[in-house]
Amino acid sequence: MRKLIQRASGLVAAAALMLVLGAAPASAATGVGVIELSTDGVSFARNLPGALFGSIATLSPGDSETKTIYVRNTGTAAGYLRVTLRDVSFSDSHFANALTVTTSTPSISGASHAISGASPCLVTNEGLLIAPGQTVPVTSTLTLGDLFGSQGQGATASMSLRFALSDATPGSLPATHCGNSGSTVPLLPGTSSPTTTTPPERDTTALAIPAPRPNPAVTDTSANANAANELTPTFPAAFALDPNTWRLYQEYLVLILFVAVLIGAGISWLVGRRKRRDREDV
Repeated sequence: MRKLIQRASGLVAAAALMLVLGAAPASAATGVGVIELSTDGVSFARNLPGALFGSIATLSPGDSETKTIYVRNTGTAAGYLRVTLRDVSFSDSHFANALTVTTSTPSISGASHAISGASPCLVTNEGLLIAPGQTVPVTSTLTLGDLFGSQGQGATASMSLRFALSDATPGSLPATHCGNSGSTVPLLPGTSSPTTTTPPERDTTALAIPAPRPNPAVTDTSANANAANELTPTFPAAFALDPNTWRLYQEYLVLILFVAVLIGAGISWLVGRRKRRDREDV
């Protein structure tokens, strides 16, 4: 009986050892989570240089931009694609609520998620099974919703998307489960503090008033001549002239007197002639 118990214990121990030794290689051989990314579907790498989108300064309320990333499974086992929005930073809460990110695959359309909801991350798309060697396009869309008045003016934001393959059943992990595997792609360049609100900068381009043309007869020797207020009314140049410099055309006074004498003589001759005619008629 003792021998049977010892033999049974040995078999159980051996089976347990085989399970432990066999489980690790099997898990290591799955290769789940090994992916490469590309923006053109030709050149792939674990990480992409630069940001996927440019500056958000070109976005107006109602505008959207879409980019495509190609995801390839370079592992030896299939895995479920999981896309998470993370590394979110913004300077204005109104802007963060209006700016949304949407990621979609050919078979699974993702919902729009405001970047303010990523705390610390947020799943934007999951569930697509990618086989070893398979490449799948994933579209990422940035959309800026409605903003009222001065809301969001001068705001800054930055964020990233992480693409990972998982063997977990889709939906079994919390939407805010970030994970450590996969490849991260910055969506926007730069970073900003999520707790700092930057006041909007005044756009002086639209308010620029052309400077008045300089008057050649006026010389401004003051130190602040170049900083004159453009809104100050400009008076006629005559108010800035020295009366001693006025030209009075004195050379024409003699001619004026001569013409006046001729006119007076002509008038006298006409009056005298008329009187003579009146005498003759009488």
